[in-house]
Amino acid sequence: MSSDTTTRLHSPAPADPAELRAGIARTRADLGETAAALAAKTDIHARFRATAADTGVRTSVLAGTVRDRLATTMRRPVPVAVLAAVTSATVVAAALIRRSHR
Repeated sequence: MSSDTTTRLHSPAPADPAELRAGIARTRADLGETAAALAAKTDIHARFRATAADTGVRTSVLAGTVRDRLATTMRRPVPVAVLAAVTSATVVAAALIRRSHR
């Protein structure tokens, strides 16, 4: 319940019928907003779809970043080749050392 609604509840009722009708209309609008907010919270399918859409957007952004970095890296093939060779040599050396200790 908003503070505006609380204030209206604790104030004396207006004598003018038009003011009373306006107050009733405001209260109905507040109630409608509250009901809509509660319905949105309980709509699991809509919340799931929103989360999935958000995840899809974030995945697309991440994929674009990876694609851009990969394109930048591929423009410099020598460091990539050196890194691949060092990694391969390390893996082979580790395998040979393990085999010799058996």
